[in-house]
Amino acid sequence: MSTRERLLELLRFSGRVPPPRYESEFSDEVIQAWRSQGVLDERTPEAFFGLDTHESLPVEFGRRSKEKLVVQSEADLPAFRRRYDPSRTDILPADWNTRLEAWHRRDFPLAFDPWNDGFFQIIGIRDGATLSLALSLLCEQPALAEAQMEHYTSYLETLIDRVVADVVPDYALLYEPIASNHGAVISPEMYRRFVWRPLRRIVDRLERHGVAFRFMWTAGRVTPLIPLWMDAGINGIALNRGAECGIGYARLRTEFGSSLRLLGGIDWRSVMEGPHSIDAILERDVHPLLEQGGYIPHLDDTIRSYMPFDHFRYYQERLDHMLQQMFG
Repeated sequence: MSTRERLLELLRFSGRVPPPRYESEFSDEVIQAWRSQGVLDERTPEAFFGLDTHESLPVEFGRRSKEKLVVQSEADLPAFRRRYDPSRTDILPADWNTRLEAWHRRDFPLAFDPWNDGFFQIIGIRDGATLSLALSLLCEQPALAEAQMEHYTSYLETLIDRVVADVVPDYALLYEPIASNHGAVISPEMYRRFVWRPLRRIVDRLERHGVAFRFMWTAGRVTPLIPLWMDAGINGIALNRGAECGIGYARLRTEFGSSLRLLGGIDWRSVMEGPHSIDAILERDVHPLLEQGGYIPHLDDTIRSYMPFDHFRYYQERLDHMLQQMFG
């Protein structure tokens, strides 16, 4: 069974299969640190640790400029609409047609990340000053945010139709960084007003094209927002540094059952601490979720330069051993 077939079986809860072996992103700094220590050769960390291949469609959905732009009046809307222009010619890479042939023959999972600007990024928040300004505008001039979300949603719908006409990915990963460790920055009621309907439209468009699995990548204490996302058609979550804000995947599985697939979720701090903590988290948290299915384990944060190589290697070896013992 190919990695792609295993992934789809796992996400459908239709059989007892081992999950693909993914890992969180390796930062450039940790790669340089490990190589300078002489513990990592010239291979990528993914190749060194024998992780499974997976790819994301190289589509440029995001804004063309990273300059700060908070729409403060209707006069700013034309510039916002130019920023998200579906007629752009640089959305797909130059070798798109060449890549299509390989994707059509693939035996590895292919992901897709429309909605790769969360609500706050869409309305122009970049720092503390733009956060304060944008939140005031949400209360004082809500029609401006509604106009932005309407245009952004139509923009994404057009691009999704364009891309998925060529190749249907195996799952989508949507992004919504909107919370701290203490809670979401806006209330569920405000989120429903401004974001739920646009998100529902994007999920509908993905579903119409056969993209059955839609994960929300997020961070912080987002528990009150999860039911809204699921109501909009999200059926998976990738929670960054969730353990640091008190949200464990065991709790999410208990609360939401098999309606919510789980990606990642292993507390990176446990791997930092070494073998005893690694053995404990694998047995306590990872093993039960693997038994239940619908779960792809990996660390819940980017792997950074302060990660000890020996601890990370031990974690990889113990997880591989667990998978071998469980699935043969």
